[in-house]
Amino acid sequence: MNKRYICWFLTVTTLAGCAEEVPPATAGGPTPVSVDAIFAEFNSPGSPGCVLGVYQDGAISYSKGYGMANLDWDIPIDPSTVFYVGSVSKQFVATSIALLARGGALSLDDDIRQYLPELPEYSSPVTIRHLVHHTGGMRDLYRAQRESGLDMFTPLSEEEAIQVLANMPLDFEPGEQFSYSNGGYFLLTQIVERVSGMSFREFSHANIFEPLGMGDSHFHDDAGHIVKGRAMSYEADEETGEARQNYISTFNRVGPGGLYTTIGDLVKWDQNFYENGVGGPGFTEYMLTPGKLNDGEVAALDTGAYAFGLMNMDYRGQSVVDHSGGMMGFRADLLRFPETHFSVAVLCNSSNINPSELTRRVADLYLSDILDQEDSAE
Repeated sequence: MNKRYICWFLTVTTLAGCAEEVPPATAGGPTPVSVDAIFAEFNSPGSPGCVLGVYQDGAISYSKGYGMANLDWDIPIDPSTVFYVGSVSKQFVATSIALLARGGALSLDDDIRQYLPELPEYSSPVTIRHLVHHTGGMRDLYRAQRESGLDMFTPLSEEEAIQVLANMPLDFEPGEQFSYSNGGYFLLTQIVERVSGMSFREFSHANIFEPLGMGDSHFHDDAGHIVKGRAMSYEADEETGEARQNYISTFNRVGPGGLYTTIGDLVKWDQNFYENGVGGPGFTEYMLTPGKLNDGEVAALDTGAYAFGLMNMDYRGQSVVDHSGGMMGFRADLLRFPETHFSVAVLCNSSNINPSELTRRVADLYLSDILDQEDSAE
């Protein structure tokens, strides 16, 4: 039997999840039973669910799937299932810009109209740095679509999407505020394409995924592209609570999101945070540099400072680096504790699941000896 069939057999016959053949935890760490209990409500043949990856010192110490990847075909989630990860994608977009900047192909302080002349001339230049840190006043792409009379089901070419943004005024003067903008990150991918002469999918593959051996990761710029082993997207019916499909089959926009990946690929990405095989010496420090507003204040959400597609935050007395994502019914979170070389990734396929809560509950178990005892995720 191959591994996927074994997982299917176990799930439909015993309701057991499927774990990778790796040690469940480091010596003295939590038991698999205590970790699995966090995901128990999703671990049934009638429920969408999540896949968990616990990363310690550059390796997967525990990974397991809970619930179903596809309810039509009774296919369970396992550690090889491919998930759409929403805005977790943004750190890969910011990495692509950082690679070009550090290589001298562009400057973060370049006016974006140098590369995107279709945009109007604003009263003050919007720079690449502004887009990276969400401080340029650029309208959110999906909001701009709605205000243009379009919905998420309307397929747009890249040129049409740029024009939608070009038709909208800035929300504020560049550098004056922080406002999370999917429009800004879409434009960053367009800058990468025009500077490199490659599609963003090609650039990210050649410069990030291939060097790191992330063979199950890609930016989904072709809505009709077949993705082997991917999870379907679901939401809970408001009246019955039953799972319903929530998938936009025409969606192909990259930048705000767009990444399909796996737990096994994300551990390779996580290790690059420490080794800088992609990016070279000092790359992580560069990526963690937060944006600044015109008045010198750090560009931030309520929860932390925004760097290059990464959030610098605190959790129970520890410094963490985090970013979550959500689109359609997909939900994802990648939470990193740099000082302990420990990370948790949770990828889910139902809109009623909060992966950020789940990553923190898992971290509470593994790091109970170093975390402050108040304000846990329980």
